Amino acid sequence: MLKRNTYPINPQDIGQPRGIGISILYNNGTNIFNTTTTTKEQVKSNLINFILTNKGERMFNPTFGGNLRASLFEPDTMFDNLSARLEQEIYAYVPNITMKNIDIKKQSDSNLVNIVINYLIYNQEDTLVINLSTSQLTQQ
Repeated sequence: MLKRNTYPINPQDIGQPRGIGISILYNNGTNIFNTTTTTKEQVKSNLINFILTNKGERMFNPTFGGNLRASLFEPDTMFDNLSARLEQEIYAYVPNITMKNIDIKKQSDSNLVNIVINYLIYNQEDTLVINLSTSQLTQQ
């Protein structure tokens, strides 16, 4: 496992809340962008963006992305190899987190793949759960 120095808190999280970035989750029904106010929220949004982006989808950065849709529903996908590859790529593209665990489980009877990512951001533990299916994409 790759180790990175972590610090107890980001200076942007101290004091009056202010917008740090744009959240990738658009569930407020107002058709406007949601602003993140903590680095923890923004890192989670960056992580979701990386995981759900296919390689070649991002202009001028063709190697960016987790490329999950291309590899998950192939018949011979090795989930241990996929977890190791994702961990290395997340380390390169989302530099301010420390990965603890990536667990990928396939439920073949319902064509569903459950991805659970445990990580540390400034010594605060967080978990991202993504459910991928052949018919829809959901995040919890």
